Amino acid sequence: MELRHLRYFLEVARAGNFTRAADSLHLSQPSLSVQIRALEDELGMKVFDRLGRSVLLTQAGALFKEHAERALREIEHGVQLVSDLHGARRGRLVVGTLATVNSYLIPPLVSHFKQRFPAIHLQVHSQPSADIVEGLIANRLDLGICLLPVSQAQLATIPLFDERLVLVGPPQHKVKPSRMRMREMAGLPLVLMPADYCLRRMIEGECGKARITTQVVLEMTSPEGILEAVAEGAGFTILPELYVRHRSSHKALRVIDLYDPIPSHAVGLVHRVRRHQHLAAREFGLLCRSTMNSLLAVRSSRAARDRVGDPSGR
Repeated sequence: MELRHLRYFLEVARAGNFTRAADSLHLSQPSLSVQIRALEDELGMKVFDRLGRSVLLTQAGALFKEHAERALREIEHGVQLVSDLHGARRGRLVVGTLATVNSYLIPPLVSHFKQRFPAIHLQVHSQPSADIVEGLIANRLDLGICLLPVSQAQLATIPLFDERLVLVGPPQHKVKPSRMRMREMAGLPLVLMPADYCLRRMIEGECGKARITTQVVLEMTSPEGILEAVAEGAGFTILPELYVRHRSSHKALRVIDLYDPIPSHAVGLVHRVRRHQHLAAREFGLLCRSTMNSLLAVRSSRAARDRVGDPSGR
């Protein structure tokens, strides 16, 4: 039995569909099917029930999945230990990060990391928080940068910063102030992420604190697409300030600070408990914190200059 059979099997089990699994593995669907059949032939039992385009684990498949995950964890653990002996001169690091954080934190962070570990194969996947958590638990990711809190007992978290949210609108709208109380948002048409996204749930929670009901006119999964829609006049949105400042410099957008209360959420570095972190992973975490601190210092300096230039705060 080959290791690739275990990885292919676990990816199909996760995706619940051969097409999605093949895309994730960068294989053709027929090739993936052949590999799974080879695994089933070796086991002497079916591991999946094919139900149209979907697949479900058989009883044998569910039993095998637990041991396959354990086997891959042990092998990856061994690879990481050997990598440490070589000073992390080779190996790979797979990181999941929020799409918003990915835009402003990852570019300078990756630059510093690759200077320190040029031979490490680094993969950074932009994902929703829920997918990052799932990927960490399934050992598809070594590290995650996602929204906190994370309640899963298998995961440990290191808080990085509190990400402030701002209101963003088109310049032609009648709303003029640069600051606005949360309750004054009532009735504004909003373009937000779908209801099952963590950021959307947090926004709804903040609006609930202010006792207002959101008027959602459009839902989109891409933060960049949301900003484009707002620039075209589709409505307003609420997004993390650092992301908006980074992305909106070339756009005709108005950024409005919200307060009473100031909406924010915690972002942290997450990893699996009891999983050995090799030198490159530990260094990535340290660089993540130092890079984020530098970005926050720049934001504070810019805010101080803005207050001097506009003492009224309007």
